[in-house]
Amino acid sequence: MKRQDTPIIAGLLADILYAYGFFLLIPSLIGLFNAEYTQALIFGVGATLFIPVFFVLRRKTSGGDIKYRHTAMALALAWISLSLFSCIPFVVHGMSWINALFESFSAWTDTGLTMIPHPEDLPVSLSFFRVLMQWVSGLGIVMFMLFLHGSSPRAAQSFFQAEGRFEDFTTNLWQVGRIVVLIYIGYTLTGSLLLWILGVPPFHALTHAITSLSTGGFSTNPVGVGLYGTWPSIVALGLMLCGGISFSSHQALLSGNVKKFFRNPEIRALFAIIVGASGLLLLEQLLSTGHITQALGSVFYAVTAITTCGAGTILSLTEVPDVFVFTLIFLMISGAVYGSTTGALKLWRLIILWKIVRREVRRPFYPTGTLMPIRMGHNLITEKVALQVAAYVLLYLAVGLVGSLIFMLMGYRSLDALFTVFSAQGNVGLNAMPEALYYGMSPLLKLQLIFHMLIGRMEIFPLLYLLHGLRE
Repeated sequence: MKRQDTPIIAGLLADILYAYGFFLLIPSLIGLFNAEYTQALIFGVGATLFIPVFFVLRRKTSGGDIKYRHTAMALALAWISLSLFSCIPFVVHGMSWINALFESFSAWTDTGLTMIPHPEDLPVSLSFFRVLMQWVSGLGIVMFMLFLHGSSPRAAQSFFQAEGRFEDFTTNLWQVGRIVVLIYIGYTLTGSLLLWILGVPPFHALTHAITSLSTGGFSTNPVGVGLYGTWPSIVALGLMLCGGISFSSHQALLSGNVKKFFRNPEIRALFAIIVGASGLLLLEQLLSTGHITQALGSVFYAVTAITTCGAGTILSLTEVPDVFVFTLIFLMISGAVYGSTTGALKLWRLIILWKIVRREVRRPFYPTGTLMPIRMGHNLITEKVALQVAAYVLLYLAVGLVGSLIFMLMGYRSLDALFTVFSAQGNVGLNAMPEALYYGMSPLLKLQLIFHMLIGRMEIFPLLYLLHGLRE
């Protein structure tokens, strides 16, 4: 990292932490309203420190010529900084530092793995802070920052690319921001209202709508939205699907352009995989038990795994056959649509990888020198992009397998190791271990899972840029 890069990165980071100060006002006000004065004080002090301090810092740091490496490194630092600061309210509440860090990183990476066995015992303000982090993470730090106070178009565009979001920047930046925020808020309020109408208490309706749409998966109870019955589970399932589809596709659908929506190969692949995986999970349940007792549970887990939501239901993963769990691993590795709130590899990369393999299989049957371009819909995929996709998929799988091997060396079953690591790395949040084994995990393994959450959310390369820059 060159010396002239430092003020640019510091300025971008100051922008995000300045916005974080306003974010802290929300749980502080909720704490005051619910007479939770300790929590209100913690959040209030944080807001009064962050807003003025980073207001000054963002003015003193240079704008400069913002490049992708600057935004990638700033975003990596932002995820780490926000997670470190956000663990403090959990520590004050009585959690150990390692568990508080785990909870905070899980929230900001939109993962949903938790070290709180009974979230219903949390103060209301802390419980809402926990899910609000996932809502902002799903929306994207960049969009939250833009919504609060704005940023330069070039900086915001680079931030979007670093977060794995590629919205249409041919239109005005504020137009893009307004559309995305309105869609996100609209779906959140609609989902909350539907859950409330179906009998879910208002606070729990809002929190489950937030974590379903953001595909974060946190719950205010140990079971999940399935605790409230069949219809609330179906509403949550619909919100997860919305979260797994890109904002630009939502814009096309809401504007009445249904053909454009279904013309997206990722959308078609997503629905095809969900139908196929749901049928497979139902078949596995039938073959192992002789009957289907939880049809909705099988469909629910297919959707929650591929959208990387990780929400729970009445059907416990500790009670299903191993082949059921193994199938979910593939869905958690896959992920949903690029430019959505989801994590994991995403279907965009997998479709390109499939097209690369298909092309190489067919190549010997064509004359030497024949051009065989790769297309995604109407877009031509360059060889450079195809190579980057193949490299990323290989690196992603390698990191996950090495992490799983470490868990196996610590005495965990191979299936549990693979499931837990790829659940963390895909920012999913599902857990198939018995509670005693999961909550009794060693601090070193918790730190390892935090690492997997972070590289999954950062899509590996921005974090590597940060490490490379710090080394230099």
